[in-house]
Amino acid sequence: MIKEVRKKHAARHLTAALTAVFVLSACSAKDLDVIYDLSQQDQKDEYYNLIGGDDDGNGSLVLLGPMFEPIPKTDDQADTDKTEKKEKDDGKKKKQEEKEEKTEDAVKDPEKEKDEVKTSDVSKPSEPMELETDQRSREDIEREDQEKRSAIGLTEERIQGIMAENNGRYYYDHLDGDNKRLYAELYHITAARGEKIKVSSMDEKTVDTVFQYMMADHPEIFYADGYTYTRYTIGDELIKLGFTARYLCDTAEEKARNEAIEGKVAAILAGAPGGEDQYAKAKYVYEKLIDMTEYEIGSPDNQNICSVFINGRSVCQGYAKAAQLLLNRMGVKTTLVTGTVSAGSRPQARHAWNLTNVNGRDYFLDVTWGDSSFQQAASEETLNRRINYDYLLDTTRDIAGTHSCDALVPIPECTHLEDNYYVREGAYFTAYSAEQMAALFERAYSSGAETVTVKCADDTAYGEITGVLITDRGIFDYLKTSGNTASFATSDTQRTLTFVL
Repeated sequence: MIKEVRKKHAARHLTAALTAVFVLSACSAKDLDVIYDLSQQDQKDEYYNLIGGDDDGNGSLVLLGPMFEPIPKTDDQADTDKTEKKEKDDGKKKKQEEKEEKTEDAVKDPEKEKDEVKTSDVSKPSEPMELETDQRSREDIEREDQEKRSAIGLTEERIQGIMAENNGRYYYDHLDGDNKRLYAELYHITAARGEKIKVSSMDEKTVDTVFQYMMADHPEIFYADGYTYTRYTIGDELIKLGFTARYLCDTAEEKARNEAIEGKVAAILAGAPGGEDQYAKAKYVYEKLIDMTEYEIGSPDNQNICSVFINGRSVCQGYAKAAQLLLNRMGVKTTLVTGTVSAGSRPQARHAWNLTNVNGRDYFLDVTWGDSSFQQAASEETLNRRINYDYLLDTTRDIAGTHSCDALVPIPECTHLEDNYYVREGAYFTAYSAEQMAALFERAYSSGAETVTVKCADDTAYGEITGVLITDRGIFDYLKTSGNTASFATSDTQRTLTFVL
C-alpha cells in the first residue's frame, strides 16, 4: 500500500518584528532604541515621512525598529520629555488610561500585525508553539537563510550538480526548470538532514508534488517518509517556506541499514546475467525478489526497501522500490508507478508497481502480483504458481483490466510484446498450434518446471485453446502423467491457462 505524505494544519508562531511601529505612552525613554518626540514639528515630520503615514493624533513617543538611525536629542528636548511625563503621571491619570487602552487596541489591530513575522509548521503531529519575538530586517533573515543553506552544503554548485545527476530520471524529467531546481534542493536537504531550510518555492502544493516526484525517483531514500514545511509570514504575506524532512531513524541507524542494504544488493548484482539483453536482467530481478521476499501485510518498513533487503517481508511499495533500485543499477531504466488495483470481487485498493524500459521499449512490471505468497493472501485462483509470470513485462492492454495508474505524471501506453515473458518463452499463442504446444511442454519438463502456463493473445485464441485443452481433454496429449486427471487454473482477465506437470 502507498503511505500518503501526511501534512498538518497550520499553527501560527510569532518570531520577529521587522519594521514594527509601537505607539507608546508609558515607557521610559532609556528603554527605547529610537525616540521621536511628536510635540517637536521637525521630529514629527521626520517620523511620518519614515512610516509613510499621517498624524492620527495618538501618542507622543514612538519607537521604530533598529534598522533606522537614531536622531540625536538635545538636553533641552530630553528635559522637556521628562517634564511632560511627570505631568501625565501626576495630573492626567484618566487621560493616560484612555491612551493605554488605545495603545493596546492598536497593537492587536490586524494592520499592526502585518509588520510581525510569524511562522507556522505544517506536518504531523502538530502542536502550537510560541517562539521568541525578535526584531530583524529582511536582510538579516535572508543572510541567516543563506548561512543555514551553506552549513549543509546547499550551494549553487551543488544544486547544479544534483540537477545534472538526475537527468534521465522519469519524474525529474517531467518538471520544468524552476521545479527541477526545487527537486535538487529537497533532495539535498533530505540527505543532509537540514532543518527549516528555505527553498526556492513558496507554493505549498508545488513543494508537495516535487517532494513526491523526488521520492518516486529515489528508492534509496529509505530513511524518510514525509516532511514538515514551516510558513514564514508578515501579516498575510508569505515570505518563505522552510523545509524539513521527516525521518524514520537517526543517522547511526541510517548508516547501519544502508550498509546492510548495499551488502545484499551487491550479492544480488553479482549473480545477475551479463550481456546486452535486458530481458534476462528484468526476469532475473523479478524471480530473485519473489524468491527472497514474503508478502506480509503489516510487515516492518514495508513502504521502503529495508523491508525487502533486510527483513525479507514486504508489501507492494517495498517490492516495487526494490525492483526499481536493482534494475536501475543494472542499467535498465525503471521507475515507480502508483495507482489502484481491483480484481474479481475484491474491493479497489492502493498499489505500486513499475514502468520499465527493456531493450528500448516500455513495459509494466508488477513483482508483487507475481509472488505466490501474495497470490495466497489475495488471489481467487484455486491454483497458485510459485512465480506468476503474468506481470513480467506487460502491455497496457493486459494490465489495464486490473491496474489503474495515478495521474501524478503521464504514463506512456505500453504496446510492445517483443520482450513480454510469454513471447520470449514461446508460450504466447495467437491461435492453437499442436507443434508449438508440444515444444512448450517439452521445454518445461526438460527444465524441471512444476507448471506450464499458456498465454493467449486475445479472447478468440483463449476460447479456442481452452476448448481444445480442457473441453476436449487435449491436455493429456502433452502431460506425462498416468490417469485421466489434470490440475489446472485459468484466468479470464489475463487469458492464461496454467497446468501442473
